[in-house]
Amino acid sequence: MSMDRSTGPRSEVFTTALWDGGFALADWELHLARMTEHAKLLRIKLPENLPKQIETLLEKERSLKNTTQSHEPRLLLKIRCAQDGELSVDSRSIDFRNEEVDAITVEAPRWSSKVNGTKHGDWQAYVDARHDAEKKGVDVALLVHDYAIVDADRALPVVLDEDGVAWVAAHNEGGVESITFEILSQQLQNAGIPIQHGRLNERLVARAAEIITLGSGTGACRVLSVDDEPLGDSNMLSSLCQTLLEHHYQKNETWSDVRLLK
Repeated sequence: MSMDRSTGPRSEVFTTALWDGGFALADWELHLARMTEHAKLLRIKLPENLPKQIETLLEKERSLKNTTQSHEPRLLLKIRCAQDGELSVDSRSIDFRNEEVDAITVEAPRWSSKVNGTKHGDWQAYVDARHDAEKKGVDVALLVHDYAIVDADRALPVVLDEDGVAWVAAHNEGGVESITFEILSQQLQNAGIPIQHGRLNERLVARAAEIITLGSGTGACRVLSVDDEPLGDSNMLSSLCQTLLEHHYQKNETWSDVRLLK
């Protein structure tokens, strides 16, 4: 399926989940809830027999990619639903996870207020941002709008300020809701780290103790520099998130076998 800009944002809705190489997806209920919400905003109707279709597609993907089954986070599965209801999947190996990374900033793409923040069909700007980072020898592109970080090319930026508060971009800033952050949010607060939604502006970034990115594929990565400017030297938040995520993916209940879903 083409992913160029001519398709338009309402051409499809998608989500990208960790896949065990067999028939199980991590945090499927959360992915399904987000995909359902985004589909409504994009005026796309998801098929009623979604789990059964995914089961059939996974059977083909397993045969095509010759995967082995493991609950270790190493494979990502992108699940797309087109405007006409056609479902498709594509898997890939994880490039890096739980590492220290460098980042650049690029201009964030903007759509209408309903489209901003959804996983939609006009995703090429995110792909381009990732390629821009790779061309410059760095790992992550941070997307900036109006002098504030709103998203990253494949993860959610989180800024730990000097007071120990973890900041994420507010919903109206245009960033995509993160499944990984949803998993960790309450646990971070239980550990004494308050969560604040707002603007990740230049001043907040400059005084940050630590900046991390959270994603299904990337895990929790500590950002060492942005546009060649070094950041704070704390690794507390990234280490904590990595530990929490490791425990999360070791739990059997984290993984949903699509063959058992209705």
